[in-house]
Amino acid sequence: MVKRVLAGHPSNLTSYGNGPRKGLLLHCSLAHGGVYSHMGAALGGALNLVSFDQPGHGRAGDWDGQGDLQDRVTEMALDLLTEPMDVIGHSFGATVALRLAVDRPEMVRTLTVIAPVMMAIAKADSPKIALDLSRDMVGFYQALQDEQFEVAAQMFTQNYGDGRPWDSLGKETRQAIIDRIHLIGAGGRAVNEDHYDFIGSGAFERIEVPTLILDGCEKGEAMNVVCEGLARRIPNSIRARIANGGHMVPLTRPEAVAREILQMISQSQA
Repeated sequence: MVKRVLAGHPSNLTSYGNGPRKGLLLHCSLAHGGVYSHMGAALGGALNLVSFDQPGHGRAGDWDGQGDLQDRVTEMALDLLTEPMDVIGHSFGATVALRLAVDRPEMVRTLTVIAPVMMAIAKADSPKIALDLSRDMVGFYQALQDEQFEVAAQMFTQNYGDGRPWDSLGKETRQAIIDRIHLIGAGGRAVNEDHYDFIGSGAFERIEVPTLILDGCEKGEAMNVVCEGLARRIPNSIRARIANGGHMVPLTRPEAVAREILQMISQSQA
């Protein structure tokens, strides 16, 4: 692990693998760049990946609440994206990866988005499913607003955790989630709104790089709608689903995720 200041924000870098291709790995909310060791090892022969801790996560500096969290993470990513790389994003990190592919296409060699929480696509493509999701999450956002962070953490983990019940998590793990749960609200605009008009402007249709769109067969239909919507929009895309992976599929099924990524990269070289 290496300390590094990215876009003016103190962070921490984690590297995986020693392959010939350089890659950037963007972690999900409430995690950090060091949680993908098993997936990184499975990719290590092909990729030399770097990941960084986002504000308020891992060993990065706290989030100062100024501006938009996704804007800050994108700026930090651009400090590392100094040459064309294979970009892999998970959950919230996938929304950043998509933004990089739209805004800096010359720097993204291939794109992998895993369980991308760009729920604005569900709103555009299936308003009923989006409404059902909104109803499921209204209690979570109300708990955040009321600063009932433990309640919010339990509700969020139920929908976006690794499948383990809240009470089965260790005390330190539960407290870490509680302490960081406010960051979900800080990144909410990038998840719930098409703030940069990527959907309305047809920006995703202009992504030309080989793209893998993958999910772990989460409960509910919203994630499938988002992934299918991206697959329809991005011309050179592959859609994959990994059974029993859940939202945290890079952690629960790391080898299976790595196989899909390596296959996509191999096809892009053919």
